[in-house]
Amino acid sequence: MQLKGLERTFEIVAPCFQGDSLRIVKRGEEWFLESSELNKCTDGNQAFAVADELLRLIHRTGYLFARLSPPFEMGYIQPYNDTGEPLRRALRASRTINVLSPDDINELSLLQGASTLGSLTVSRALQDRNIQEAFSLLGSDRDIGWHQIYDIVEFLGPQTIEKKKWATMKDVRVLRQTANHHRHLGRPKKYSLPLNPPTLGQSQTLALNLLKLWLLERLHRGAVI
Repeated sequence: MQLKGLERTFEIVAPCFQGDSLRIVKRGEEWFLESSELNKCTDGNQAFAVADELLRLIHRTGYLFARLSPPFEMGYIQPYNDTGEPLRRALRASRTINVLSPDDINELSLLQGASTLGSLTVSRALQDRNIQEAFSLLGSDRDIGWHQIYDIVEFLGPQTIEKKKWATMKDVRVLRQTANHHRHLGRPKKYSLPLNPPTLGQSQTLALNLLKLWLLERLHRGAVI
C-alpha cells in the first residue's frame, strides 16, 4: 500500500513499524506499508479493507504510546507477480490522518525480537480480541474524553491496577470518580467530584499510561484469546 505524507515525518514514524508481518519502507522515492495480511488479498476491495484496518491500528498504537496520529494518506495498492514485477495498481480516494505530536515515539521503534514494538502491536491486535476491545476504548481521531477515561478504568479493573502496582488505589479512585462526575454532568449532586480532582490532561495521561502498561504486559505474555 503506497502512502503519502511529509518526508521528515515518515523518517520519524517508519522505524516504529518494522517487522516480518508489517513494515513501512521506502522504495525509490515513495513510501509503502507492506504486510503479510495484504498478501492474502485476491482483489483491490479486499486489500483496501485490510489496509483500512492496518491504518486504524497504526493510528491507535501511535496515539496510545506517543499521542501520535500517523500522518498517512492512503495512495494506491501496488501488487506484484511472483517474479517481483509490478502489476496494475488499485486506486481509491485517500483519507488523511494528522500528526498530533512526535514526542516519546522512540519507544515504538524498539525491537521486540524480529519486529519493532509498533509493528508487533499492530500484528498482535489483528489476532487478539482483547487488544481490539482496548483500542476501541480510545475512540476516533481525537483525544480521549471523560467517558473513555472512565471506560478504561472499568476495562482494566481498579483491583487489577492496584495488584499490578500500576497505580495506587487512591489515585485510581480519584481518577474514576472525577471521570464519572464529568460524564454525568446532568446529575452533579449524585456524582460529586473528589477533593483536588485531576484535570482532563492529567487524567488522559494516567488513563493512557495504565492502558499502555496493560498492553505491554499482554504483548510480553503473547496472549491471544
